Amino acid sequence: MFKKIYIALFSGVVLFAAPSKILPNNSSNIKKIIKVKNKIIVIMRENGKDKRVELDAKTLDMISKNSKKSSKKSSRKKSIAKKSRSKKSSKIAKKSKSSSKNSSHKYTVKSGDTLFAIAKKYKVSISDLTKLNKLGSNSLIKPGDTLKIPASGYTEAAIKAVEYNNKTVYKVKKGDTLYSIAKNYNMRLDTLKKLNNLKKNAKLKKGMELTVLGTPTIIAKRKHVTKYAIRRGDTLWSISKKFGLTVAQLKLLNPKIRTRGLRRGNILRVSKQEALKIAKARYNRKKRLSGVLARYEKSYNSGGSSNVVRYAKRWLGSRYVWGASRPGAFDCSGFTQYVMRHAKGRAIPRVSRRQAYYGQYISRRNLRPGDLIFFDTSHSRRGYVNHVAIYIGGNKFIHASSAKHRVVITSLNKPFYSSRFMWGRRIN
Repeated sequence: MFKKIYIALFSGVVLFAAPSKILPNNSSNIKKIIKVKNKIIVIMRENGKDKRVELDAKTLDMISKNSKKSSKKSSRKKSIAKKSRSKKSSKIAKKSKSSSKNSSHKYTVKSGDTLFAIAKKYKVSISDLTKLNKLGSNSLIKPGDTLKIPASGYTEAAIKAVEYNNKTVYKVKKGDTLYSIAKNYNMRLDTLKKLNNLKKNAKLKKGMELTVLGTPTIIAKRKHVTKYAIRRGDTLWSISKKFGLTVAQLKLLNPKIRTRGLRRGNILRVSKQEALKIAKARYNRKKRLSGVLARYEKSYNSGGSSNVVRYAKRWLGSRYVWGASRPGAFDCSGFTQYVMRHAKGRAIPRVSRRQAYYGQYISRRNLRPGDLIFFDTSHSRRGYVNHVAIYIGGNKFIHASSAKHRVVITSLNKPFYSSRFMWGRRIN
């Protein structure tokens, strides 16, 4: 009784019945077939979820009636077509009718039939068909030959799969793909898609349940190598390539290593994770230092010139001593060097003619407070620098004057200094 129900449920005829829309096309989607008194409960898998279908006695009767009606209609159409043919074809048609009545276990070969077409028609595999009929790989079939058809290939496969219990449920994780899941469970990608009724471009979601076959393959965890002993013929490039590093990362891990200093037996650190950590730590340290320097430069540039002028004015009235560069006694270049070192933190040359070529060139109209200005104070005006001062704004400068014998403030508009001005320099 139940065999007839299974055949009615999963045979090709059921597809024309209305209730068949809720049933799967492939028996591999079936997880369980539960028999109750007046019901049959089918649990199947669709789109990664379990679906439960209950078939009452009424629906089973309706399916059987629809299948009988459809079989009668198909037989009538066949009989009308076959009457128009020759007597030989009518004999073959009668045999095929009689064979169809016998629960479709026998089939008479017609002209144009192939083993593949017959297997596809009855939804069985070619191997089962050839085994049952004891046919070889090169055997031919002729019109009029009778072939035994295996009973309901899909239902048998479904029941065997449920009984064998080789189906397991896999929950999709983040980063999973159909290919990775199929590879992990030693399955073909097509098999996985058919088993879960998935389309070609189906997208996986986290937590989605998929039916898979067997158990996952055990992948041995690869030991993480951190050290390597140098062998004969090794180079930095070959070692770095072997462990997935760059030559720069290898040198970062081993700072004392030299390209020509590789010796057999020496141990190198080759951990990529460690190299990335060191590189990250160095980058963060460099970033912090650059931030500190940027803040320092900002504060330095904003108040640097005023600091220079303010600090220079502290030494107003100090004695002029040729060759001196100390608090209380300066010459012109000694004074500018001392102020720049203590007010701005910059070391500049000691002699005025060398200071004249240190820093950025500035013309007279572009002078700013804190810039150095240079003069040719010689009587013969030879065209070289022999005096230096610090510009303080308002066309005035502060300097250690040999004529006044002390540190004084002088106007740049005075004819002597105005005519002997050469250029300015900005110390950044």
